[in-house]
Formats: sequence, C-alpha cells, structure tokens
Amino acid sequence: MFDAVDTRRSLKILCGALVFTIGAQSIRFLFGSMAWYLRDTVGIGVIDLIPIALAPFVLSVIFPLMSRWLTVRGATWLAVLLMVVGRVVNQVSGSPLIDFWSAAIATWAFVGVLPLLLSMGRHTIVGGVLLGLAIDSAIRGVGLGLDLAYQPGPGAVAAVVGLAVATLYVLWACPAAERLGVPWGPGWRLIGIGPFLFFQFLLLQSQGWTAEMIGAQGAQTQLRIALLNVVALVLVSRFEGSRIAVLASAVVLVAALLMAESPGMAFNALSLAAIPAAGLVWASFVPDLYEGGVGASATHLTLGMTLLVIIGLAYYVPLDLDLGFAQSQVRVAVAIVLGLIGVAGAASVTAVRPGVATQAWAFAALACVLPLLGLLLGGRDPVTAPDTQFPVRVMSYNIHSGFSTDGAMDLEAIARVIEDSGAEVVGLQEVSRGQLISGVADQLTWLANRLGFEHYEFFGTTDPTFGNAVLSRHPIVGVAETHLPKVGTPLRRGYLGVDIRVGGGELLFISTHLQHVNDSDVHREDPEGDLYPVHREQIRTILTEWGGVSPAVLVGDFNARPGWQQMDELMAAGWVDSWSEAGTGEGFTSNAANPEHRIDWVLHTEDLMAVDAGVIQSRASDHFPVVVDIDIAR
Repeated sequence: MFDAVDTRRSLKILCGALVFTIGAQSIRFLFGSMAWYLRDTVGIGVIDLIPIALAPFVLSVIFPLMSRWLTVRGATWLAVLLMVVGRVVNQVSGSPLIDFWSAAIATWAFVGVLPLLLSMGRHTIVGGVLLGLAIDSAIRGVGLGLDLAYQPGPGAVAAVVGLAVATLYVLWACPAAERLGVPWGPGWRLIGIGPFLFFQFLLLQSQGWTAEMIGAQGAQTQLRIALLNVVALVLVSRFEGSRIAVLASAVVLVAALLMAESPGMAFNALSLAAIPAAGLVWASFVPDLYEGGVGASATHLTLGMTLLVIIGLAYYVPLDLDLGFAQSQVRVAVAIVLGLIGVAGAASVTAVRPGVATQAWAFAALACVLPLLGLLLGGRDPVTAPDTQFPVRVMSYNIHSGFSTDGAMDLEAIARVIEDSGAEVVGLQEVSRGQLISGVADQLTWLANRLGFEHYEFFGTTDPTFGNAVLSRHPIVGVAETHLPKVGTPLRRGYLGVDIRVGGGELLFISTHLQHVNDSDVHREDPEGDLYPVHREQIRTILTEWGGVSPAVLVGDFNARPGWQQMDELMAAGWVDSWSEAGTGEGFTSNAANPEHRIDWVLHTEDLMAVDAGVIQSRASDHFPVVVDIDIAR
C-alpha cells in the first residue's frame, strides 16, 4: 500500500503532468501559428517575428513576481486558470487570429507557472515533465500522429475540456505550495529545459522522425514511444541518484541525437535507449530545493524556456535565410550543450532522491492504452483501386503542411479534396511528419489512414520530417530517393520516385518540388532569371535519376511557369505536359487566395497520354491540386 506521503507526491506529479500536457500543446500550436499564420498569411517578416516569438516566454516571469503579493498558491492558480482558458478557447475557436492569441496566452501562463510548480517539490517538475510527455505523446497516438490542438470535432473539444477540468481539480487537491526554490549556483542547470524539450518535440517524441529512420509504420512507432516513456519514468524512479547511470545516459542521448539522420540498426538501437536516457538526464538538471524563494527557479527556467524558442528559430530560420549554418549544425551544437549540462548534472548527484513516486510510471503505463486504441480503432479500411488497368487518375498537390490560405491547419479539408477527386495515385509536396513549426503532426500517417491508402512512401528532404510523399491505391514495388542540388539556396529539396504495379506492368511515378526563390530582389523583377540557374541543376538531377524509364509520370510544384527555359528543357528531354494535352483554360494553381500562375505540373512520357485534366479550386492549401487521367497512348 502507498502511504500518505506517496499519495501527496503522486498528486503533485500528476498536477505537473497535466499542466505540462496542456502547455506543450499550446507551445507547439504557437510555433505553427507564427510560421503559417503570421508569416505566410499576415505577411510578417521572419526578422520581425523574432520579438513576437520571444515575448510570451520572456514576459512569463511576471507570474513568479506576482507570488510576492498573491502567495505562491494564488499566483499558481492565476497562471493555470489563464492557461486552461487559453487552451480551451484555442480548441473551439475557428479564427486563426484568436487561435494565435489564445495559444500565446496559454504559453505565457504555462512558462510562468513552472517555477511555481517547482515550489511544490522537486518531484513535481521532474516527474511532472516526464509523465506529461508520456500523456501528451499518448494523446497524439489516439489521433494517429495529429496533435489534439488540430483535431476537429466535438470529441477533441470534450478531451480538452476534460484535461482542463482534471488539471484544475488536481491542483485544488494538491497541498499548498511553499516558497521553495533552487540555489542560484546549481540552479543554472535548469536552463537545460530548453534543449531538452526541443529534442523531445523535434525528435524523441516524434513518431514521424523515428518511423522514417527505422523504416516502421507511424502508428506502431507511436506505441513504441509511449512504452519507452514508461521505461523512462521507471528508470528515473530507480536510478536518478546514480552518477554512473546519469553519465551513461548523457553519453547515449548525445550519441542518438548526433546520429539522428543516420537510418539503420545503429539509430534504431540508440533511439530505443534515448528516451529513457533523456529522462535520467532531465532529472539531473533539477537540483534539490531549499527555502530561499523562487527567484533563481524563475530566472533559470525562464531563460531555459526562452532558449527553446531561440533554438527553434535557429533551426528553422535557415530554411528562409542564409545565416551561414545549416539545420544539422544547430542540432549537433544543441546536442553537445545538452550533453555537457547532463555531465554537470551527473557530477552533482550525491544520493538517491525520493523523487518520482511509483504511481507516476503506473499512470504512464495506463496512458499507453491511448495510442493502442488509436492503432486499433483510428485507421480506416484500405480502399483498393477498382481495377489495375489504365486509365489511372493521378494528382499533384502541394499541401502547404496542411495549412489553409487563412493560416489554419485543416488536414480534414486536405483529405476531402483528395477523396473527392477520386485520385488513385497522389504526389504530395510540403508534407510534415513532425516539424515543430507544423505542430509535430505526422501528416503522412494521418492522411493515409483517413483516406484508406494502403500504399505510401515519404522522403524527408530538409530533415526526416518534411518533404515529398506518394499515396497509391496500387501496390508500390520499388522506391528511389535523392536530394536535389541546393545551388546556394537554403532549402534542401528532393526527388521521390516509386514503381507502381498497374496495367499488368509498372509505372514510374515521381513527386518532386523545385526551389521557389533564389534572390528575392532579382525575383521581383525577373522570376525566371532568378530561378533558372537553380532549376537547371535540379532538373538535371531529376533527369539523371529518371534515366529515360517509361511509362513514367512526373508531378510536383516546379515553381516554374509555362514557357520558361527550365520547362522547355524538360519537354525537350521527352516529357509531355498533361495540361496542354487535355486541360482547359489557364490552369492556374498558385496562389489559391488569388490564382495567377500555373506552377504545379503533371508530366508524362510519350508512351502515355492525358485524356482529361483539371484543377480543383480549394483554399485548403495555398496551391490548387492538379488532377489528370493518364492512359496508354493510342
């Protein structure tokens, strides 16, 4: 039987976990809202976004300051109330503007309440963050990789309201917090919360990243992550006082992060150990408390959470601006910093701490039921093509990471466009499998299950979580992937070719995405002149990979218009424009809010022919999809 001390400790851990779950969802939504609403829809420049991104984190220090007048418990209640109200409003709102502000308020309150939660006891933060990761990850498992904040319908609203009510109830049931905090010296390790959460969101809890690297299905990968979160809590409850265990964990964690883009058995093995290792490393960041107030806790945790934003900006801004370093370099640098803080934490371990109660990992084990339910109940029965003969209906669709022209993620709207088209093979561009700036949603798994596509492939181009995909109702029997030359541009793009069994033979289907801007000043005056030097090299790679194989279909967002040199070179190499053959009108596909250009293409080899072609006008993305019926040439 558990005694009263264990029960109180478990309540505090559960309180920290529920607060973390809501806060993590709000932070991820805020990242996506800034990237796709403020930047793409409103048009705020990347540099101007930086202070907006930092504000909720820096200003969160107001809540610990208010504890002087409201008491620690009063300030905690104020912050948690603001957080849960912001999260509920975020879920029910249909306005991207309201969504942004509600997510910003919830994030502001969440970051501000962290040092106040620490006043409840060290276990509230250590166990609360780890159990919160387990619960949060398990909830995403129910949605097959789609964050709860982006899930539509009354069920998702009920889940958020339930989380909010549970959080308030557990906070009410918890004993009153004291003015406990960390010493200024050892407390600096709390800054490590930023790198720790960055890698949790980006990689360790990302079913898309892990699935890509180990070659597994997304839903099964999410269940694996959920089970590893339980192991993390068990290990922390047993070994957080062991210097050797913490030091070994720091080494394993850094090794896994450094090999994050190395597919195969090595990463598979390291990734199994990385989540439990991260738990022990995180526990080493939180020193023992003393009755000295929350000043040091507030300072270091605020700096740490602000560092999370700075790392996120450093990781994603190079996709827009040339800052002299690449995403992979940011990841390596932050991994090393995380490891060094972990080593410092290992050196500070002096004794076994009565931190994470046994009930915490029991709660996490219970949470594993959620991704299992998602795996068993969330998918739809595969929809098989009516026959295996030509003609075949194909589609090219740049889905803009699921964000509409209004700046709101609505994967259901994307799914309906594809479903209503009747396309049997779909080439997708700008697909996210876990980007932090796209809500860490595994869009490939969700779309494939929602639409009943049994066969699908993905190629992460910028990193393993963003790139091109192919959905097919016909069997995929071969896959080829290669990166396209960057030619001095910041964004890495790729070629994804799949061999599809159809019509008694095989059809090569290629999905690609060419560079959109090289020099913005030149582009405004001469977009063709700006892009041709880059496109020429990228097309040369595509033609080499294609190798003259036929029959073949090449689709994608080429960011090139009819009559441009790069398109003429593709036609000269043997490709035929389906729209010129079977389309009617201009066939504009971009921008969906005000279509003026045809930059999305479906090409085919000369042994095929287009018998019908059309553009579907939908604002579910910033591009219209192109749909073509492809047949054998007569």
